[in-house]
Amino acid sequence: MKKIVVIGCGFGGLQFVNHLKKGLFDIIVIDKINHHQFPPLFYQVAASQIEPSTVSFPIRKIFQKRRDVRIRLANVLSVNGEKKYVETSVGRFPCDYLVLATGTRTNFYGNTEIEHNSLVLKSTYQAINVRNAILSNFEKLLYAEK
Repeated sequence: MKKIVVIGCGFGGLQFVNHLKKGLFDIIVIDKINHHQFPPLFYQVAASQIEPSTVSFPIRKIFQKRRDVRIRLANVLSVNGEKKYVETSVGRFPCDYLVLATGTRTNFYGNTEIEHNSLVLKSTYQAINVRNAILSNFEKLLYAEK
């Protein structure tokens, strides 16, 4: 059976695996966190409208009925296209096909001032950080000396 390694389990990686016919491939999904996150609702977490658990779903639970999918929590260290393997923090994974679905990064266009002082909203953790910053600022405002 052909092996597919999917790096990343955001929308792209998740949809790719879900659209593969069951049982045709041996699939390994590698991600550095153990849950899929739903970015369209991060702003609601940041605004304290919903709990973080409503936008994060365990990857293993998503694929629990798929015997052809294995999940590995790891950091990818390198990819060897010639020898067809992915080297990770938990070992080496041979593959016939490789899917890179690692998501995006915020581009600050070299402006380190903005980079160090911005609140980015691309993960559940970051949504919690934004929420905490908002609440902290309200606290400071409420208890500021007049």
